[in-house]
Amino acid sequence: SSGINAEYGGYLAEELAKQRFDVTAIDPSEDMIRIATKHADKYPGELDLRYQCATVEEVTEQFDIVVSSEVVEHVPCVTTFVSQCAERVRPGGGLMFTTINRTIQSWLFAIMLAENVAGLVPPGTHEYHKLVPPHTLTGVIADCGFDVMTVTGLNFNPLTRQWSTSSDLSINYAVTAIKRESDDDIDIEDDYDSR
Repeated sequence: SSGINAEYGGYLAEELAKQRFDVTAIDPSEDMIRIATKHADKYPGELDLRYQCATVEEVTEQFDIVVSSEVVEHVPCVTTFVSQCAERVRPGGGLMFTTINRTIQSWLFAIMLAENVAGLVPPGTHEYHKLVPPHTLTGVIADCGFDVMTVTGLNFNPLTRQWSTSSDLSINYAVTAIKRESDDDIDIEDDYDSR
């Protein structure tokens, strides 16, 4: 299967390629692409993996799967970004987003503790008002002609630096969806970003 790792040219692309996906990873930052390419050089000839300095709107081809991890909470318009990702998925293909919910828990753990106390990410990485609640993200995805399949909580253990899944959506979560074969019912709305 072919897949695109949308606007995040990091280690996730390598992990997908190790699972025998044919991966195109994109990121608008030349520095990120250079770092990711250098890291992937540890596996010469082993991975079907290409890095491209581009935004998702600049990519013209379609893929079996599009994955966007920890990006949607940084974009200026959620509806526009999700619809651009959705357009890159072939009918019957899959779409996956991981992001951060907009809750008191996410403000405390993902912003205050992760950025300002533990230093897991640089201060100012996340803006609370840009965090995306699950109902907003799944609504946009459904309006793009997809059937939402799962909404799953993601828990990070800072001691082991490992992720696990759960039913708790209060901080990080993942959404998976399948593109309907027909685009007849697509109805993109413009007001999700204010919800």
